[in-house]
Amino acid sequence: MDNLNWNLIGALVLLLAIAYLIGRLHGRKTDIPTDLIDLYKGVQELPARVLQTIQGSINPQKGKMAELLAYAELRYDYDRIIPLGWPIDFIGIKNNMRIDFIEVKSGTTHLLTDEEKHIKNLIAAGRVNFRLIKVTEEEIQKFTTAGKGNE
Repeated sequence: MDNLNWNLIGALVLLLAIAYLIGRLHGRKTDIPTDLIDLYKGVQELPARVLQTIQGSINPQKGKMAELLAYAELRYDYDRIIPLGWPIDFIGIKNNMRIDFIEVKSGTTHLLTDEEKHIKNLIAAGRVNFRLIKVTEEEIQKFTTAGKGNE
């Protein structure tokens, strides 16, 4: 890696550390880690999908930092955060209370893309559903057996 990449990684880790400490101060937990090794372990434990979401931003530098800071803060507001990346950044689930679709914007403009507007309008109109799809063992067996016959 060249120096620019290492500098960017270093800046992201520093921002994560700051966001982590701010989030801890605002969160329900009061124990603030004093050891940088604990912070490093926390970075290593970030879900791969969160890192993919951060890397998939339109404006790589501002977007990565904004989504990283948002994730660090949001994890105290929800029981589960599901990173999507596109077209919506995260889904936040607060058990027995609500499910939120979360879009993070950075910079001075906070305009939604056309697709984000469509999603927002569907949610506002109450056109959000829970869909359960059942697949039987027999269907799975047919699929896996058919795949073996073509080898």
